[in-house]
Amino acid sequence: MELREQDAGRRCTVRVGDSVTVLLPENPTTGYRWHPDVDAEALAPAEDRYEEPDEPRGGAGTRRLSFTAERPGTTRLHLVKKRAWEEAVVEDFHVSLDVQP
Repeated sequence: MELREQDAGRRCTVRVGDSVTVLLPENPTTGYRWHPDVDAEALAPAEDRYEEPDEPRGGAGTRRLSFTAERPGTTRLHLVKKRAWEEAVVEDFHVSLDVQP
């Protein structure tokens, strides 16, 4: 399953073993990055990669974060955009996941 900005707040159903990928705009030169805030026993991190923009330097690219659903139940996939050295969150993304066996 692939999710984007417009999917924020949704409730989705996946199966144990399914991959859930979130694609969000990011410009790491500002220091702001998307960070996962998930239950790692329910959603195991699988990939965290920045994809360069097609535009010239300075444009926003895309952060690709993937997780594997590990156990049945309900969990929250929550990502926060912030600088690693600061506590302040400037943006967040979340979806509720119903993980089926």
